[in-house]
Amino acid sequence: MAPFLEIFGYSVLFVITSAVMVYGYFMYSYQYWKKKKMPYLEPTFPNGNNLQLFTKTFGVPLYAMDFYRQIKDRGWKFAGIYTVARPVLVIVDPEYMKDILVKDFDHFIDRGFYYNEKKDVLSAHLFALDMAKWRDMRVKLTPTFTSGKIKMMFPMMLEVSNYMTEAIDKCIDERRDIDIREFLARFTTDVIGACAFGIDCNSFKNPDAEFREMGQKIFEVRNVYHLFKLMLIANAPELALKLDVGISRGDIEGFFRKILGQTMKYREENNVNRPDFLQLLINLMNSTKDTETPFTFEQLLSEVFLFFLAGFDTSSSAMSFALYEMARQPEIQEKLRDEINSILEEGDGNVTYENINKMTYLQQVIDETLRIYPSVPNLQRKCVKQYKMRDTDFVIEKGTQVLLPIISLHRDPQYYPDPLKFDPDRFSIENKKNRNSILHIPFGEGPRNCIGLRFGVLQTKIGIVQILRKYRLSISPSTKMPLTLDPGVFLIRSVETLYLLAEKIAY
Repeated sequence: MAPFLEIFGYSVLFVITSAVMVYGYFMYSYQYWKKKKMPYLEPTFPNGNNLQLFTKTFGVPLYAMDFYRQIKDRGWKFAGIYTVARPVLVIVDPEYMKDILVKDFDHFIDRGFYYNEKKDVLSAHLFALDMAKWRDMRVKLTPTFTSGKIKMMFPMMLEVSNYMTEAIDKCIDERRDIDIREFLARFTTDVIGACAFGIDCNSFKNPDAEFREMGQKIFEVRNVYHLFKLMLIANAPELALKLDVGISRGDIEGFFRKILGQTMKYREENNVNRPDFLQLLINLMNSTKDTETPFTFEQLLSEVFLFFLAGFDTSSSAMSFALYEMARQPEIQEKLRDEINSILEEGDGNVTYENINKMTYLQQVIDETLRIYPSVPNLQRKCVKQYKMRDTDFVIEKGTQVLLPIISLHRDPQYYPDPLKFDPDRFSIENKKNRNSILHIPFGEGPRNCIGLRFGVLQTKIGIVQILRKYRLSISPSTKMPLTLDPGVFLIRSVETLYLLAEKIAY
């Protein structure tokens, strides 16, 4: 009995000592901004400033909207916060945002996202890479995303859109509501399948297609262990790297390896050369294999995965919200439909790359949608060398994470009166001319903006045009309003399902 009590006593002592040490570490960490005499929001142990940390809303970028409001209410242009014990600087002033993203970009090259090239190949893509690795990859990939290369993919996008309109016709015939978010997710999945892999998915005909299944799996938090790993890489990325943590699912990596391997082998054996993203990367791999910095298959794998990851959910989200808003405001829907028909009638009635890019009101609708519902609500940067903030004595130390709450900037009534009102005229040529461009940055800004924005905007335009030219949309009674943003996902999405009704337009 005595040995048991002794062991028990030591165990209790160890637990108490460990708890005291952890608490002491947190309290010491929470002095960081105070010691720097930087304005800061008071943290709470053990969450820091993210009070949703241990709830189902953990890690959601929407919590930054609250930081933005608190900081602005205090009259500050920036302030320090803590995610667990990690200090993060939140910027709410647009001019300081411009400094970080553009003017002094060389101090903030990195995003500070976790990646592990050895353990988790899929994580080591352009979005996450840092410093020289990012520069080298950006230089290699930039020619892939020129207007000319994107134009080559236009016919494939247009062809895939026919699957979507056929599915909408079926819903109308069967008098069913349209889950517009699901429909557009299938559309963008099919576009990515065609343009990135050269594969005809048709996820409307086969809703259980592997591509669609993978798209749904990517953002799943599978279990407590997976959640713990996500928390670790978000709050202690250096420790996660030392522990060799990987976050991608083995079945997802295996799927993309298999698809790419089979497709590349088929093309090589049959001398197939398609005008798609994969072919451009294959050409890049072949042209650099004898250089000092070859573009490897592992890199091709990670970049194709990024193309899939960034392409299907962001664009489908933008289209869903745009069509939802126009279903609520039929006058905007009719104005855009009139523009679409007018421009198509100037030609032979068919949608082309040239005439779709003449649709200025369409671009205004997309811009306004991405103002209210930016697919990625926050931008992150990591300071890579000490930086003195303009007109202040404050210094940002190397390694400090910086957070820019873009959704809050876009919804700030100081810059956009009645900010939740959907009004595409905010982006007329005249209104844009009178507004600081940094106030609308759904694709980021500066050298590290979204490399695939042309592709994303083009597939968004095609989806909207193909639907509005054929159907008149209205809100289904099944849709619960007003919408609330889902705090449990990384990208912007509503809690409510967006059900729309469609009516065929007779010509």
